[in-house]
Formats: sequence, C-alpha cells, structure tokens
Amino acid sequence: MDRLSPDSAIAPLISPRRRCRALFALLVRWRLRALGRRQLQQLDGRALGDLGLNLADQRREGDKPFWRE
Repeated sequence: MDRLSPDSAIAPLISPRRRCRALFALLVRWRLRALGRRQLQQLDGRALGDLGLNLADQRREGDKPFWRE
C-alpha cells in the first residue's frame, strides 16, 4: 500500500496543518534543488574542477528533474 494513501491507518491521525507544513517543506526542497542545479550548469570547467566535478558530472546532475535526488 502506498504510504501516502488516504486509506492508510495513519493518514487520519495527521493534522491538516502538519500535512500543509510537509507539503511546503517539499516544495522548498524542490525549489532549492532546481536552483542549485541551475547554478551548477553555469559553472565553467575550472570551477567544476575546484569542486571535484567534470563536465559529464555537470551534465548528468543538470539533466535531472527537480524532484529527483
């Protein structure tokens, strides 16, 4: 069973306020992840090297959708 299913025994115990906070936290996490990936895409080879990354790492990370870690 999906852990977010409304049929879950735990779902009725979680307050709407807590659900709203969890959703907000998820949206913030996604936004920060998208921003970080956009910034990574703007780095040149030298800056990537300082971070221990290369162009392939940059492309692989930058091509991920914001919801993937």
